[in-house]
Amino acid sequence: MARPKGSRNQKATKPVIEKPKKVVEEPKLPENVDEKPVDRSEPPNITEKPVEVKTEPKVAEDDSGLENRPFFSVDEAARFLGVLPLEAQLWFDHGHLYGTNDQGFIRVSRESILKVENGPLMAGRKK
Repeated sequence: MARPKGSRNQKATKPVIEKPKKVVEEPKLPENVDEKPVDRSEPPNITEKPVEVKTEPKVAEDDSGLENRPFFSVDEAARFLGVLPLEAQLWFDHGHLYGTNDQGFIRVSRESILKVENGPLMAGRKK
């Protein structure tokens, strides 16, 4: 026996609410800008800056007692400066010593070691 048609057999449907469509407006130029068509028949006149080529620092001979090579490890720099390696590491991190950091291996430049040796960081320290 079939059920009689009625409200029990009908599925309840939710009313469909349409969302308002977003209207995308084109960006407007400020009023003081002249709208000129862009001429693309000629390439733009771009003057490129010269590319700086990084070279190894020049190693000057002096009487500092530091070996005559361009880069040193943090331990070697610390030993020469008479400080702990951690202090030399911090000086590198803060930019007082500079050089290269290649995959976690820090190489401190000879020039920066000599600069720090004669600079304010070493003032008042015994060597």
